[in-house]
Amino acid sequence: EAWKSSRKPLAGEFVFRGRTVFVIANHLNSKGGDQGLTSQYQPPTRSSEVQRHAQATVVNAFANEILKTQKNADVIALGDMNDFEFSETAKILEGDGELWSAIKSLPKSQRYTYDYQGNAQVLDQILVSPSIRKGCDLEYDSVHINSEFSDQISDHDPQVLRFRP
Repeated sequence: EAWKSSRKPLAGEFVFRGRTVFVIANHLNSKGGDQGLTSQYQPPTRSSEVQRHAQATVVNAFANEILKTQKNADVIALGDMNDFEFSETAKILEGDGELWSAIKSLPKSQRYTYDYQGNAQVLDQILVSPSIRKGCDLEYDSVHINSEFSDQISDHDPQVLRFRP
């Protein structure tokens, strides 16, 4: 089961200035138990991916169902995806264009939301449907107030997405 011993997503439907927005908040399966980047086995085994891929499949299917019902629906899937923006998990979440990771709008040097043992990486993402990506003035940022400092409020940087039709 995709959500066994893991956190389930929370979905909400909101109306802002007469416009309906569907939000899916996620915290996908962690990388705990995976072999480390510098482990003796290379490439490292990432056993956590199996469950994360199953979770991403369910999230994408849910977004796809919304888009089948309302072709131009505003859908946002966000949260700690526990995987990189170029990973198989991200590809599953994006599907056939149902969603797009807004972190890709940043230069590669600014694409990080987390630092693990000096390795800046993307774990947190905000994915948007085509109606937001193509039909809105979109601004995205990863606010680096944690990952670059040893005195942190959290180990993750907050993400900001602004969009206007």
